[in-house]
Amino acid sequence: MSASMAKPRQPPRQSRRGGTPPSMADAPLHGEMLAVFDRMPKQLQAAARWVLDHPQDVALLTVREQAKRAGVVPATMTRLAQRLGFDGYDAVRDLYAENLRRHASSMFSPKAAALVARRKLTGEASLAHDLIDSLVHQMATLLGTESLGNLGAAVGIIAKARHVFVLGQRSCYPVAFHFAYVFGLAGGRTRLLDAPGGTGSDALRDAQKGDALLAISLKPYTRTTVEVTRHAARRGVSIVAITDSAVSPLARAARATILVPTESPSFFHTMTPAFAVAEALAALLAAGGGEGALTAVREIEEQMRSLSTHVLSTAAPDRSGVVKR
Repeated sequence: MSASMAKPRQPPRQSRRGGTPPSMADAPLHGEMLAVFDRMPKQLQAAARWVLDHPQDVALLTVREQAKRAGVVPATMTRLAQRLGFDGYDAVRDLYAENLRRHASSMFSPKAAALVARRKLTGEASLAHDLIDSLVHQMATLLGTESLGNLGAAVGIIAKARHVFVLGQRSCYPVAFHFAYVFGLAGGRTRLLDAPGGTGSDALRDAQKGDALLAISLKPYTRTTVEVTRHAARRGVSIVAITDSAVSPLARAARATILVPTESPSFFHTMTPAFAVAEALAALLAAGGGEGALTAVREIEEQMRSLSTHVLSTAAPDRSGVVKR
């Protein structure tokens, strides 16, 4: 095997986003590119090498960005696709996108099996320590200068918005709900895009420039969240994204993006950093709301007292159920 063939056969590098991309052997066109690699011109080899080493990014990045990272011009990516029998590079990206969707649909079961095996090997206490320790380190990353700057940019966009729509599906729904609830307590004009029968996005019919959408989604990205976010962006709505990658579908549509780590020793990605960001956003917006926010909080407190929303006494009830004071 020639030296030029050796590099593509190396194990794939770890993604900068913390995840592991689909293996090269499982990627589309892997065998086809290796079979003709030695006979390609140097520029096509550079493009092919990058595709072989970054199968996940082929589905996520634009052609221009892929060419930049491969060190070639965009036209070279098109010539690579034609060398492999396609009319253009979009067809190659479609193949990789479909492959990524298949991997996403089964991404939890292998990690679940590893989690079970790890508990048997190291014990429950050791596994619990690793789970909590991982969260501690991930939360610390949110204190970085870039992360705090992005948080400030998000606050600036939401604070100026006429209406604030909030969107999160599946595991991200609790994060979206929590932000909408807490910010709403401080007088924020929020609208959670959630309703029976899949009608939540109907609220966007009046959305326009001057409004904002806080969209939350982590890999594997929920299709509804991605499509609704793109629709809102086309209407001129300012998008603020809480997501896990600078090239996630949400980030590419957003004016401000707050990246959160998601890797966990568990089989499921952690949501704790996303919750922390949502809470920080709501608190910062409330602090910036001044007297108006204070008035809103006092009014909702009075309503809760009137409706006896919370159990405020710690006295134990007697057998009749009456609380003794």
